[in-house]
Amino acid sequence: MTIQTKSLPEQIAASTTGTIAQQTLSIGKTATVMGNTSRGIFIKTEPKWVLFVSYEDYRGPMTVNLKGDITPLRNLTNGGLVRITPGQISIPKADLMISTADAAVWQPQPPATGAYRAAECFARMKTFAWDAYQHKKGSGLSGLLPYPLDMPCESNKTGPVAQDFQKDILSINISDLPSTTENINKILGRGAGLTPSGDDFLIGLLLTLNRWEDVLRLDSDLGTFNEQIVQSAYNKTTTLGANLIECAAHGLADERLINALDYLITGAGKQERILNELLSWGNSSGIDALVGMVAVMSAGNTVKQ
Repeated sequence: MTIQTKSLPEQIAASTTGTIAQQTLSIGKTATVMGNTSRGIFIKTEPKWVLFVSYEDYRGPMTVNLKGDITPLRNLTNGGLVRITPGQISIPKADLMISTADAAVWQPQPPATGAYRAAECFARMKTFAWDAYQHKKGSGLSGLLPYPLDMPCESNKTGPVAQDFQKDILSINISDLPSTTENINKILGRGAGLTPSGDDFLIGLLLTLNRWEDVLRLDSDLGTFNEQIVQSAYNKTTTLGANLIECAAHGLADERLINALDYLITGAGKQERILNELLSWGNSSGIDALVGMVAVMSAGNTVKQ
């Protein structure tokens, strides 16, 4: 008689986990596959966090970076069961086990506030924003980049998404956060995509306000503003969008956004590489987040002074 034995699940290791991912993975729970893309899979955990199991090297607060053969994950369908135990992610449909026990925990380095020079920062921001505009002209919110920076604008290249947002975004007053909350609530959840353009814009805006609060010298209560926007996000937009907005309110984001923002403020890094990496964050998400950064940095009483 032949005794059939069940094959052991294939095992691969995670190289890095973000701080939010690490905290979530430390508690045993079940989860579901929420989305499958060419760059990785999204896993929805309870009660609220969406983790991104990434095939790429870019790190983020909710990201689990893999090393090894990811072929078993390519054909996963939404709704599939995921089991999370400390140090391990099990995906039965893929017959796969991901070890997170030895993964390094990633979080961004603190901002180098001593490297900030106001005039250089504003000049650098105009050059960077203009190059981004030329790369992504007509995509997402790119058509709004010229307005706060007094750059030449091709009105026929604004694009339908930017036109839809133009009035609400350009009326945001960073110098008076309480007065701008209503306009920001109008932006939440608007636009297409896994993360709507309005959310991507707010991620860039909140990341700038919170990571570089000391440089921006805000008079308003940023903590209260953060709480209001995060609470609204969980009521008005997707779970993933709300997650990313909450991270940004704590000064956390994908390293491509962190690197771009820090370059704008301090000049650290190479512009071409940082720009290309920023624009690789989603289809138009990178350029939309940049519009949020520029909206803060070009406002009165901030980096121009």
